[in-house]
Amino acid sequence: MNYSMINRNLLVYFRDKTSVFFSLLSVIIVIALYVMFLARIQVDSVLAVVGDGIKERDISWMINSWILAGLLSIISVTSTLSALNVMVQDKEKKIIKDFKSAPINFAIYPFSIIVSSCIVGILMNLVALGAFSAFIYLYTGHVFTALQYTKVLGLILFSVLMAATIMTFMVSCFSTNGAFSSASVIVGTLIGFLTGVYVPVGTLPEAVQTVIKLLPFGHVASLFRKVLMENAINKVFDGAPLEIVSEYRRLYGVQYVIAGREVSFYISFLYAMILTIIFIALFILNFNRKRKEI
Repeated sequence: MNYSMINRNLLVYFRDKTSVFFSLLSVIIVIALYVMFLARIQVDSVLAVVGDGIKERDISWMINSWILAGLLSIISVTSTLSALNVMVQDKEKKIIKDFKSAPINFAIYPFSIIVSSCIVGILMNLVALGAFSAFIYLYTGHVFTALQYTKVLGLILFSVLMAATIMTFMVSCFSTNGAFSSASVIVGTLIGFLTGVYVPVGTLPEAVQTVIKLLPFGHVASLFRKVLMENAINKVFDGAPLEIVSEYRRLYGVQYVIAGREVSFYISFLYAMILTIIFIALFILNFNRKRKEI
């Protein structure tokens, strides 16, 4: 791997401050919506179920953990997609022709694009994880365990790789910045729904839930929720009937149910991994096809 190519891609991306800002815009929207409006609604709905015996800060801990899980799944997509604008600019400005004629293996170029977008995604996720973890501690007094952070870091690496491969395949079909910008707006708008962040998955019509469960993004969001919300759910619903706990987990996308059966952590992980491998293969095939046209 040519590290200078990766470094070049990162410098081009971070030089465009507007692009960096808009990659985080959906995150800012989610935080603003929940902090100002929706968090209180969730607290009241949980209190109505568990009664007054539980502290509100414990419920806030659970809800904010749910928000953080959604943020990490969204950032994985929006940040890697934003970083891929470099590839579109190279096509539009014909810079990619210079790389093709340079005395380097041209196959290095597409993989450097994927790696640099993964680095951007990881950095943005780490910033979000650190900042929102600090917010949760200051607001509720709760902290995540070392084991939870270890699992979350592993999931960040996986979710970023998955998002980068899928987004890279999509972006490889674009040749102009206009097409890329339009796609970015659509993806940025839809990803909050596809991960069950803007609207809880369980409140959507069955047909929409089925579509979401067929896509890998919701499964990754579910994995993040299982890890980050585990301790909080156990504390908030301690002593509550299992039916109530199961309904909450299903309603808020912590636990997916398909054909009447709960989808385990490992099945969701394996499903997303298979799709990641498929999209890597599709990207390689598409890039090899298009490189002849350059």
